[in-house]
Amino acid sequence: MSKTPSFNVNPHRQIFHCFGCQAGGDAIKFVMLYENLSFPEAAKKLADRAGVTVIEETLDPKELAKQRGKSDLMRMQKAAAEWFHRLLFKSREAQPARDYLKSRGLSMETSRKWKFGYAPNDQRPFMDWARAEGFSVPQLVEGGLAKWRDEGRPGGGAYSFFRHRLMFPVNNDLGEPIAFSGRVVSPDQGGGKYVNSPETILFNKSRTFFGLDKSKRAILKAKRAIICEGQLDLIAAFEAGIENVVAPLGTAFTPDHARILKRHTEEVVLCFDSDTAGLNAASKAFRILAPSGMLIRLALLPEGEDPDSLIRKQGADALREILEAAPEFFDFQIDRRGGKLNQGSLRDRLAFARELSADIALIEDKMMQDSLISRVTIRLGVGEDDIRKLVRDALAAKVRADKVVHKREMVQMRRAEGAAAPPPGRDETSDSGDSVSFPAVTEISNRSIRLLCRGLLTEPEVRKAIVTGPAPDFFRNLTETELLTRLWTADFDPGTPASVNAYLSRLPEGEHQAVVRLLSQESAAVTPALARECLAALKRQSIQRQISVTKAQMGAPGLPEHEVTRLAKVLLDLRGLLNEC
Repeated sequence: MSKTPSFNVNPHRQIFHCFGCQAGGDAIKFVMLYENLSFPEAAKKLADRAGVTVIEETLDPKELAKQRGKSDLMRMQKAAAEWFHRLLFKSREAQPARDYLKSRGLSMETSRKWKFGYAPNDQRPFMDWARAEGFSVPQLVEGGLAKWRDEGRPGGGAYSFFRHRLMFPVNNDLGEPIAFSGRVVSPDQGGGKYVNSPETILFNKSRTFFGLDKSKRAILKAKRAIICEGQLDLIAAFEAGIENVVAPLGTAFTPDHARILKRHTEEVVLCFDSDTAGLNAASKAFRILAPSGMLIRLALLPEGEDPDSLIRKQGADALREILEAAPEFFDFQIDRRGGKLNQGSLRDRLAFARELSADIALIEDKMMQDSLISRVTIRLGVGEDDIRKLVRDALAAKVRADKVVHKREMVQMRRAEGAAAPPPGRDETSDSGDSVSFPAVTEISNRSIRLLCRGLLTEPEVRKAIVTGPAPDFFRNLTETELLTRLWTADFDPGTPASVNAYLSRLPEGEHQAVVRLLSQESAAVTPALARECLAALKRQSIQRQISVTKAQMGAPGLPEHEVTRLAKVLLDLRGLLNEC
């Protein structure tokens, strides 16, 4: 055993030093690091513990009144938490809540640790208690503990916000109650399963995680945060020894949530149900969390299970195994759908790649983006250039959408301030006067495909010369060939405008717009010889694309030797075909 100290505290100088990580400083610095608090928060916490009054800068009377009001609300929330907690243990009316906790395997010791409480169905005891404690009805309403019977007539009285519910205090980072989450305890009880306090000057749902005050040190230590969907799931995991857990409070993830998590960790595991709703919730959470740069993993539980039920049935190790094996979000998406699509049409694979590209575009780290693009290329057998173009398109679409949202917000702000409305006839949400609501138009960038489409639409000789059977197989290996394939197999007469127009009227709006653009562009006539040259060019492009995909597959890590040999032969055959073109 080493006799060299790893951590030293010098009481005389009031400093500490860690020889392992080289961190050091005074008592405030220690609390900042240990609790992950800012300097003012750490100083206030130490001052409160030592009974020292922190004198802040002089405030104007209005600001002082606001601070006093906030302090009174904090005191009220703490007192209410104590009152609800006492009722849970002592009130006969709270028996259904105690029975419910017992059915979920939660002991009274756990209830004391988490300060569970009970809000009675009869509101009179609560209102009487508040009056005896010196809290006014307006204070109860301002703190989210009561609600006016008539919002327009505060004089009409108020009623308690929580009734016949198991109460979970919601704490700030310092462990102080700032709100509550109430759960039903009777099967036939009305209202939502969980009801959270309304937002107040103390509580903002979009900036608050349940349990973070208890789990933040475990998150820092594990370098990973596990996101559960409910309070009881979080508590069950925490009490089972999985302490690096947090849960949102009945609201979608927000950028504020992402920023809070980013302060504590670089990796997040979404622990959601495996049903469609769970997958949708995970996708939405990913899109909020990904831009922060954190690594997002997805741990799906067995069907019909949540963390609480899984722990009770199979033990904490069963949940740990799922969490440890949680794949990265993109790997999960590709595994879930990529296997089925790998042998499917290029159109289906590109459609899935387009979905993934929209998510890849959210990742700001360039190295991570490149890694994800390479993975999608290998797993879906799609050209890397295609994926990069899809990512660029997704980024451009996001920029346009952000500009539209910004302009709308500016318009609303001007209207709220009474500013003059924009000139009539101008779309306030457009960019440079262009409407953003037009349907998307299919663009064809490949010159050979454009020429072939034009020839099939306008030149009977071209159609007669090249359409001698089904569309060539190599069309399936190329992008932008959907319209060309449709025209190849269509039944119309290029020499009869009425026949062409009748066919075009049945096309989807995007393809119809693309055809109109093709026909309106100035271009030389397409001859049968030019059409054959275009077909030969597309065949070469198809082979080159397959070569690119095969090379990417050969570069996949951990590839078995027999697979490397097989791909090398495929590559050799493709190069031979390319030389023959």
